[in-house]
Amino acid sequence: MKTRRLLFVAALFACLAASGALLAPRPTRTSCKPSAPIELEASLIGDPISPFGVHAKATSLSGDEVELEIILPDGVIHLGGERKARGKNVETRVDLRAQDQNPRRIFVRASISDGTGRVSRIIPLNIFGSPPEQKGALKVDKRGDLILEGSP
Repeated sequence: MKTRRLLFVAALFACLAASGALLAPRPTRTSCKPSAPIELEASLIGDPISPFGVHAKATSLSGDEVELEIILPDGVIHLGGERKARGKNVETRVDLRAQDQNPRRIFVRASISDGTGRVSRIIPLNIFGSPPEQKGALKVDKRGDLILEGSP
């Protein structure tokens, strides 16, 4: 009787010790959406309290032409520089001024269009902290423009 208990405890211990090898690791999650073949960099230059700048650089990894655009919110004034540019390797700089110190978000968008669709990559740049959360979700329409979808 004691031998059976001892064998049972030993078998249970062996199963518990080997359970790490018996369980398969979970696969890593991957997105079902394809990643955009675009390298995009964006940064703020200077302090937003005074006139400041936004520098953006986009490179196409697929060889297609990239559309680079800097999207400004209300309350941010465009002083100089090109807000839109096109090419395979594009770089632009825009000079801006904020009307007040309310939190705002500037978007830098790079898009590639081929005959069948449009793929975009977007980088948000926050000035004066993060803006308050919006009701709804930011989405992109068929043309690649940002839209706010909300529920009643």
